[in-house]
Amino acid sequence: MITALLPIFFAVLLLGLPIFASLALAVFLAIEFFGATNPVIVPMRMFTGMNNFSLMAIPFFILAAELMRIGGLSDRLINLAKALVGWVPGGLAAATVLSCLFFGAISGSSPATVVAIGSIMFPALVAAGYDKRFAIGLIATAGTLGPIVPPSIALIIYGSVTGTSVGRLFAAGLLPAIVIASILIAYCIVFSSIKGYERAPFPSLRQILVAFKDAAWGLGLPVILLGGIYSGVFTPTESAAVACVYGLFVGMVVYRTINVTELVGTLRSSGLISATLLLITAGASAFSWLLAITGTPSQLAGEVLSWTDDPFQVMALFNVVMIVAGFFLDSASAIIVLSPLLQPIAAQVGVDPVHFGVITLINFSVGMITPPVGLNLFVAMAISKMSLQEVFKACLPLIGLMLLALIIITYIPWLSTWLPSLIY
Repeated sequence: MITALLPIFFAVLLLGLPIFASLALAVFLAIEFFGATNPVIVPMRMFTGMNNFSLMAIPFFILAAELMRIGGLSDRLINLAKALVGWVPGGLAAATVLSCLFFGAISGSSPATVVAIGSIMFPALVAAGYDKRFAIGLIATAGTLGPIVPPSIALIIYGSVTGTSVGRLFAAGLLPAIVIASILIAYCIVFSSIKGYERAPFPSLRQILVAFKDAAWGLGLPVILLGGIYSGVFTPTESAAVACVYGLFVGMVVYRTINVTELVGTLRSSGLISATLLLITAGASAFSWLLAITGTPSQLAGEVLSWTDDPFQVMALFNVVMIVAGFFLDSASAIIVLSPLLQPIAAQVGVDPVHFGVITLINFSVGMITPPVGLNLFVAMAISKMSLQEVFKACLPLIGLMLLALIIITYIPWLSTWLPSLIY
């Protein structure tokens, strides 16, 4: 049955079915023709997969991100980033990366970060004389910081399917996100120094303080959320609802940039995005269930550990597997399908599940900027009016930097485990 499952899945995927339907149909057909179980269990498992308290956070975080985006927060965060790093060589490019880090701490989503920051910074970079390919490649890649820096929708999904503490995962993502952002900013500085791009004058203390003041409401959201989670005031799921109330208050009362019409449109678009993501989760949950009941994770663990039980080699193999999977699956589906398979094996060779979660997320973040299903590439295409081939070529050097960051974070575990160990 398992031998037939993957070929059926890829066959129906190539026929053009949506990913959630491909996952569910593959399970249904595998059971119908090769199993002894009644296939009516498939929709039951799909519902069970969605009936998870942690997953309730997803639609709330998506709505909160949309509210903060249309509320005018992007401009204020960009101005703050310019004040902090705009004076270095390639300061505008460095500010783009820092803006993505700031906005990612609010949205928890990679495409949302690319849209919010890229729609403003791409025209600004081009107008400042930066090469179009460099600009769009940087924006598409820096957008991957969205799911890595806490709070993160992808980490919530990983925690729900592996039973790992979402609070610990949120803490674990902070330092790796800073490492990736630092590598990208260093690249901006070196590239811009070689090209001779102009830099902004060093800001005065007053300009920095004004930028902080303007962006304070936006920066306050992750502080409130993470502070509330780690102090025990509310759970990660409840924090998502707090984020919605906060975003609505800031947009309608503080900044006064959201009216009732825009609010209705935002509710509609957030609902559609949430439904899409939860449908994928449902299909992938049925897929993962079939793998689990057939003992596939145990068999796979035995096969892998028969080759080697060296953590260095096992993690190198898993990184390759996850990067290749990221070419063909969106990050949510890939996390749900592969994490229950690979995480127990990683645990057997001594890899902390929180550390493995961060590694998993970085691998699938690389998949966001690789074809054929790299969503950031398509968002970047819409922003830049460039072809998929052009955007992907622009991302290639930055993909190399992401892989460098992946190697560093994989083999220096304390980057992921130090902060959670302090808090918990």
